[in-house]
Amino acid sequence: MKRNGPARRRDEQSWERERRDEHAFLFGPDERCLGKVERDEWDLAISMAGGNVVGAAKQVGLEVPRGTRALWGRSQEAAIGAYRNWLKRKARKE
Repeated sequence: MKRNGPARRRDEQSWERERRDEHAFLFGPDERCLGKVERDEWDLAISMAGGNVVGAAKQVGLEVPRGTRALWGRSQEAAIGAYRNWLKRKARKE
């Protein structure tokens, strides 16, 4: 049975991340990379933490400060680059 709504979108994003071999990279408020987490491990941790990045990081054994962001990418540079592009698009819309 196919899922609908947000659950379906989450599944599609997960399959896309798997296909592209992406990982979760954790970046602090200063945009410094704090760690890399495997996709399956991060999906479970972020789900168990209710979307809280700091709580999920603790579950995978990382201590990170508040304001940490989890970004997806094949590399650290790709992840932060995609985030910066998103910020630019968001600023243009406002």
